[in-house]
Amino acid sequence: MAEKRNAKYVVDYDTPGPKAPAFRHPTDPAYLKNVVRVGGDTVPGAEFSNQAQWIMPGSRKEIRLMESHTHEYGVLLGFFGFDYDDIQGLGAEIEFTVDNETYTVTKSFASFVPAGVQHGPLIIRNVQRPIFHFTAAGTGNYE
Repeated sequence: MAEKRNAKYVVDYDTPGPKAPAFRHPTDPAYLKNVVRVGGDTVPGAEFSNQAQWIMPGSRKEIRLMESHTHEYGVLLGFFGFDYDDIQGLGAEIEFTVDNETYTVTKSFASFVPAGVQHGPLIIRNVQRPIFHFTAAGTGNYE
């Protein structure tokens, strides 16, 4: 069967990414599971990048995703708890610093960080149930 003309624009599998930026911490794959990643290297002509992951319960340690940094493009971060009975409940605690102000969040949330604005560290603690996490950035090459 011939491949469809626009199949290159649909990514339904995890792709190995480029080397992680220095501000990202290595994470245990038992607790952070990649779903899909899109960027200029996976979709021809992509002008943005995206990564979707599940954060799983069970780690006795905090999960430190990133250190403080800035980008030359805006970044959207989302964290959504998986509990149909409490759709806003995150099921964890996330400490997130933006422009040197630290927020402790226990509800599902999204955050847009404009270009040039400092953000991080981002630390996840006490994960009680799965959390869907995504990052989207206004660049085809997230770094």
